[in-house]
Amino acid sequence: SEVVKWNPETGEVLDRVPVQYSPGHAVAAEGDTVSPDGKYLVSLNKLAKDSYLSVGPSHPESMQLIDISGDKMKVIQSSPVDPEPHYGQMIKADKIKTVEVYPKENNNPDAVYNQKDARIVRKGNEVHVYGIAMRSKFIFDANAKRPDVIEVNEGDKVVIHLTNLDFDEDITHGFAINQYILNMEIQPGQTNTIEFTANKPGTYPLYCTNFCS
Repeated sequence: SEVVKWNPETGEVLDRVPVQYSPGHAVAAEGDTVSPDGKYLVSLNKLAKDSYLSVGPSHPESMQLIDISGDKMKVIQSSPVDPEPHYGQMIKADKIKTVEVYPKENNNPDAVYNQKDARIVRKGNEVHVYGIAMRSKFIFDANAKRPDVIEVNEGDKVVIHLTNLDFDEDITHGFAINQYILNMEIQPGQTNTIEFTANKPGTYPLYCTNFCS
């Protein structure tokens, strides 16, 4: 399999470079814009075959970064990816404005920004948990003997609001209850909510699904 550079006016083939294997798509830097960059191209290959360590019948596929700026093209990076690499875009990094840490939402009634404000509130047959997630611990009720325990009645609707108090880049927390098939992520500074009906009597572990400590 190859990626071929050619002159669109004359049809002349200018260069060719092998790729592994069977490109299904290709994306050039800013190629779909009015001012394409013209320096790099990624070949999104449908097959990798023997390129990477085999992990069973389903092989990883392949994406290859190619320098197309000079007279001779050159593959400068190959990476295994999940099947099947499909359509993509490549833009300059300075155009991406990311949020690394969520800012405080002081007007959000579900947010908790101080440990002492963590609480559990019953409203009829609804139980609202206003808790916090920190490295190595949850706090659901700051005034309880066991602040990391939630006790409800069978049949209650349980609404859990969790705020990630680790205002630090890349410290994502998770929250899961396996027996209820529940799992969510809470990004740094974010408040996220999960709810379910407690229709399975018993004691169930609550745990963080992002290993951070």
